[in-house]
Amino acid sequence: MPQKRIYLYVPFKDKEKVKSLGAMWDEKEKKWFAPKSLDKNIFSQWLYPHQKKEFLFDEGEILTTFKSALENQGLIIDGLPVMDGKIHRVKTTTDRGREMSGAYSGFLDEYPAGFIQNFKTGIKENWKMPLENIRQNIVSYQAPSPKNFNNSISNNTKQDILELQKKTALKIEEEYNQANWAHSNHPYLKKKGFEENFYLKQDSRGSLLIPLKDENGKLWSVQRIFPNGDKIIGIIKTKEEKEQGIEYSAKKTGCFHIIGAKSLEHCKEFIIAEGFATAATIHKALNKPVIMGIDAGNLPKIVEILKDKFQNIPITLIADNDKKRELKGLSNVGVETVKDIKQKFSDIKVIIPKISDQEAEQGISDFNDIFLNKGLNEVKKQLNSIDFQNKLNTFKNPIKTISEKEIIR
Repeated sequence: MPQKRIYLYVPFKDKEKVKSLGAMWDEKEKKWFAPKSLDKNIFSQWLYPHQKKEFLFDEGEILTTFKSALENQGLIIDGLPVMDGKIHRVKTTTDRGREMSGAYSGFLDEYPAGFIQNFKTGIKENWKMPLENIRQNIVSYQAPSPKNFNNSISNNTKQDILELQKKTALKIEEEYNQANWAHSNHPYLKKKGFEENFYLKQDSRGSLLIPLKDENGKLWSVQRIFPNGDKIIGIIKTKEEKEQGIEYSAKKTGCFHIIGAKSLEHCKEFIIAEGFATAATIHKALNKPVIMGIDAGNLPKIVEILKDKFQNIPITLIADNDKKRELKGLSNVGVETVKDIKQKFSDIKVIIPKISDQEAEQGISDFNDIFLNKGLNEVKKQLNSIDFQNKLNTFKNPIKTISEKEIIR
């Protein structure tokens, strides 16, 4: 009868030590074990769980549990996550091209914990190893207060991220100020049906630079749109920066770009769309400033900021209609997001492009797609029909109109 393996109880901080002593890793069980050829007494301190206030998780258990939590929020993790306390950007299931809309950081000191963010869906949450897993691995411990633990992780993580974002913003601002104006015949602009550069700049690689600012006009980052249409946010590290392990983190949440106005103060109303091409199309159709919110996950924060700073300026949200996903039984992220915002702020107007099932199957999902397939007049027609219907509803309900006027007085 084959001899059973002698498994070891190895906290993460001791993994290099047991490895150097000759311990081996069982990939299937996700545990370290003592080889038969070695005296097990060498590993005596890891043979049994010790009765002390220390969390004795196996490395594999931590990493696989954290990976599952990341994937549940739509992040794509190749292999196992890196839990070194640094911020790591990854793709999400809805990313295209070079987009990397997921971010996470993991901590292995004392108590395994982490932070998860999906910029596309707006999900942002703390993670910690489930308490039931701890009880299976240690004899006695003092569980941290969930409230204090979450606050500590959240505050530390936010401060680290903010400092990194400030450093990144300075480098991006320098690059943006020195960049040349974009060519009006840039491949991406031509592909989207435009013959103007909308006062955009481009980097040394020929990618469009869309400045992303906060409500006070501070430049935090840029969205780079490559000639082939791929998009990323932030800095492209040089070979030297990669070799030196220099980290950057570009701020996106709450940032936006305005097409047709220098600042929010020059807008009489706030019209908000997701991507640049859609926002530019709406700008051409209405001849009004339009705010590019980047993606659906960023819209709730932008609206919250605008409502807080400009209480009396009307807001219109123009959604992407991800109907093709809906036909496949998946969530229509664009539509669901604006409807959720509408529930919170009832005075906001929402416009959803009218797209047939057949058009959805062809990949049409926003007003730029409609512009390319049916022309700008169709875009104007849909936008104007929404406004006309709203006015008609108001006319049919004069009692409501009088009531609203009285409130205004």
